[in-house]
Amino acid sequence: MKKLKLMLAGAVMSVFAAEAVASMPAAPAPEKPKHYSEWMTRSEMKRQPKSYLLDFSNRPKWSYVMGIELESMLDTYLRYGGDDIKAYCIEYTDTMISPAGEIRRYNLKDYNLDNVRTGHFVTRMYEHFPEAKNLRAMNTLMLQLNDQPRTKEGVYWHKAIYAYQVWLDGIFMGLPYRVLTASMIYAPEQALPIYDDAVDQVKKTYERTLDPATGLNRHAWDENRDMFWSDNETGLSQHCWARAQGWYTMALVELLDALPEDYARRGEVIELLTKTFDNVIKWQDKKTDVWYQVMDSPTRKGNYLESTASSMFAYSLLKAARKGWVGQSYRDAGIKAYRGILKEFIKENPDGTISLTDCCAVAGLGPGMSPSVKAAAPKVKENTRRDGSYDYYLSEPVRDNDAKGIGPFIWASLEMEQLGYDTSMKKK
Repeated sequence: MKKLKLMLAGAVMSVFAAEAVASMPAAPAPEKPKHYSEWMTRSEMKRQPKSYLLDFSNRPKWSYVMGIELESMLDTYLRYGGDDIKAYCIEYTDTMISPAGEIRRYNLKDYNLDNVRTGHFVTRMYEHFPEAKNLRAMNTLMLQLNDQPRTKEGVYWHKAIYAYQVWLDGIFMGLPYRVLTASMIYAPEQALPIYDDAVDQVKKTYERTLDPATGLNRHAWDENRDMFWSDNETGLSQHCWARAQGWYTMALVELLDALPEDYARRGEVIELLTKTFDNVIKWQDKKTDVWYQVMDSPTRKGNYLESTASSMFAYSLLKAARKGWVGQSYRDAGIKAYRGILKEFIKENPDGTISLTDCCAVAGLGPGMSPSVKAAAPKVKENTRRDGSYDYYLSEPVRDNDAKGIGPFIWASLEMEQLGYDTSMKKK
């Protein structure tokens, strides 16, 4: 009987407790941040509290993807403050660069341009928070670029295992870092040949990868024309992959940002950027104002709107217009693109974070077993699935919050915020 009374009492208390909870006002939803740049930065920090594990990594990784995302976070900190954002950025360089300046899991002899891009973030950090170890790492990466293998015309190979190949990706990974860092560590007369070399490389890359039929640039070019993915006559890959075009476009913007204002050849880069923009805008989807994964085949079955490239184009258009390198019509195209990104790709989550959806996880070409690759790296594993075909680009995984899109989205947001845009304007 006593046990039954206790059970009844407990049940009554449970009912009262449930009624009390039901009558309590709901907990207020997290306050929406005013700026998308801060909102995305803090969303990523919440998803991954350790900066050296960004981009779904399970161990500390020296990677261009970390460098791009963290550099955008650094710019968010520089605009709005936030000691936690600053600490998040510093955690990466402290983890990946030893006090002696040695870079964790980096091998110079790989001659991998992807590994150089992280240095752009390191140089930006050194600019604002000077540390000797970071300067030593910067010098190591410059040594790599001094000896980076090149085509006969003087353009960097993408990697040692991608012998004789020029990728649009690699132009972004290597040249902006080299120009930015040269202006900081060399005297002007030593830096000038580096500036000239960068301009020569972007121009030659444009010419070699240009598809006259579309005005766009193909993903890559093979000097030897013997890779399984390249055309036997032109050396070109089969398609314009949107993110590759985005890498190249951002490279031009970053070069202009780093080159001295009085440098004699700035006009050549601005002319190249304008031509690139004109053709990118032609392929902007009229309904959504963003871009397709396989950029030159928007109506082909299976193609999809892709967020990382769209963010790259929006950022580049907005920044170039703000800097006065191009006219206001390009800014208008960037504004439309940004609004399209918010509508098509930005998702608000129950925990108060936001996500960037529809990101192509990865895409590349080869490596395969062409004679040139065998000679450069006889042990390289063949991957003929990455053949640059339309079906290949659509076969790669699509995911949310890929770092290659998060960084450009934050940069595009920072540009829009300078125009007065905030999170209350999403649907306007």
